[in-house]
Amino acid sequence: MKERNRRSIVGITLSRIIGLIIFLIVLGILNIVAESLQAPIYQQIVLFLNASLGLIVIITVFFLIGEIFGALRFPANLPAPLFNAIGAVFLAVFLIRLFGLVAAISGVGVFLLFEEFAFLIYPAVFLIVLIGGFIGIFTSAGDTGDGEGKNDEKKSDGTDRTWDDIGDDIRRIGEDIIRKIREEFRKG
Repeated sequence: MKERNRRSIVGITLSRIIGLIIFLIVLGILNIVAESLQAPIYQQIVLFLNASLGLIVIITVFFLIGEIFGALRFPANLPAPLFNAIGAVFLAVFLIRLFGLVAAISGVGVFLLFEEFAFLIYPAVFLIVLIGGFIGIFTSAGDTGDGEGKNDEKKSDGTDRTWDDIGDDIRRIGEDIIRKIREEFRKG
């Protein structure tokens, strides 16, 4: 099993590095074309990508580290959500800057709303990715890889619970919540 993880870590690293190299080659080609092409919008986009190059590299590095930790077994994978959350915040920074570029090019001011609410967006993205990552880790921590987790439960008839049973339980919980909300509205 360790050999598989090493290979997947090498594969993850190679795929991210190759992706970054391809992006840099495409950006180089875009810069060469920008010198001869006198289209202001095209030049704005290329300038934006050039200015964001450091941010794109940072995003790639954080997601790479997060993926590498994510490929490891529990508990070594615990840092993965932190790196993914930081990478997601940098990705949100990039997207908000991209929306600013779209607003500048198109003249549509709706995209500027993201910049105004960035102080709320960044922590929200961080927390959502962090919490989601830890939930993903802890729900799969008991999984041994053969489909049997540490905390498998049995039904009352002694047979194993299936994902369909769990889905039915979740559906019933949702129905109960909706029913209780309706009852509260009828009372109020």
